Amino acid sequence: MAPDVSICVATCRRPDGLTRLLTSLAAMRIPDGLRVELLVVDNDPEGSAGAALEDFDAPFVLRRFSEPRRNIAHARNRAISEARGRWLAFVDDDEVVDAGWLEVYWSRAAAVTCDGFFGPVQRRLERVVTPWLEVERFFAGPGLEDGARVRPGAFATGNAFVRAELFADRRFDPHLGLRGGSDSELFARMWRAGAEFIWCDTARVQEWIPPARHCLRWLTRRAFRGGFVATLLERRRVGPWTAARRGIPRALAALSVVVVGLPVAAFGGRAAAARLWLRGATQVGHLWAFFGLDFQEYA
Repeated sequence: MAPDVSICVATCRRPDGLTRLLTSLAAMRIPDGLRVELLVVDNDPEGSAGAALEDFDAPFVLRRFSEPRRNIAHARNRAISEARGRWLAFVDDDEVVDAGWLEVYWSRAAAVTCDGFFGPVQRRLERVVTPWLEVERFFAGPGLEDGARVRPGAFATGNAFVRAELFADRRFDPHLGLRGGSDSELFARMWRAGAEFIWCDTARVQEWIPPARHCLRWLTRRAFRGGFVATLLERRRVGPWTAARRGIPRALAALSVVVVGLPVAAFGGRAAAARLWLRGATQVGHLWAFFGLDFQEYA
């Protein structure tokens, strides 16, 4: 019989993180009668996920696939194409799920009529590298009240549970797969077409932040990317000239405030100055996209 839920995982060169995730998935509580399959798509042409998958043992089916084109959107699209469940659950390869993660989503899906659910991602440090960069202040993701409607800005594949039928004629955009934001863009597209999403605060996962990311340099790159992708999507929506006419003056004004305010913010300490610096990086990302420049990284 076809599964009820397909858990979709795209992975690339994170064997330790994938092992950690698989361990948590194997320990999940599965509601009686619920049919589950796990799909893992290895986006590394060298197959670095192999060892972790060989040792996996759980009370549900594991199906593994390879997507050699280095692009997170291609990997996620492969999982969608192969999934057989009525619901698709998404989680990332640097996360672990709570024991009741799937149980909570399945219970909520039976009780609430909507098209999907999103839940919180709690960040954890693998090792403290920069003590003044507090996780709660610099790495926290969106948080909503339980049962709240989810709108653009809080969509991500890090913790999602969505009806499979919404993917019948929609896929993650490969153009964004190397730039970031392909997940938020797809779910926002569904939302604009009338899909309703609900926040499920008790379906929790934890994301483990590696030492290489616990630094201002990585946060600066993330802030830049966020501004770049937001403007890239705005250019699509209203056209490049309209987006530039509206956005360039706004970005320049915000950037000037950052430049003037940084010396003052420095008196409040490194954390205060860093927060203002990151706002500036976001504005630079906006401008980068407004002027039609490109930016790529594996995201």
